[in-house]
Amino acid sequence: YFPKYFDKNAKALVKKLLTADLSKRYGNLKDGPKDIIGHKWFSTLDFNKLEKHEMPSPYKPAMKDDLDVSNFEEIPDSNELPPTVPASQDPFTDW
Repeated sequence: YFPKYFDKNAKALVKKLLTADLSKRYGNLKDGPKDIIGHKWFSTLDFNKLEKHEMPSPYKPAMKDDLDVSNFEEIPDSNELPPTVPASQDPFTDW
C-alpha cells in the first residue's frame, strides 16, 4: 500500500523493483538497469548532468559539520540473531 500523495509513476517503479518474481523484476530483465533508467518516473532527470555532478541537490539538510549525524534517528543495537535458514531453503547455496 502506498500513501495517497505518492506519485503514480513512483508507485509503478517501486512495484517493478520489489516484484518477488525475479524474472519480472526491473534490473533483472534483459535490458538490466536500462529498464529502471528509462522508467517514466525518471523522464525529467538528465542522467548526463547527474553523472557530471552538474545538478543541484533537491534537498540539503542543515549540518553542523561533515561529521554531523543529527539528521539520522538513533536506533539501538540488537543482540538478536536472524533466524537460521535450512540449507534446503537457502537461495544462496549455489553462489
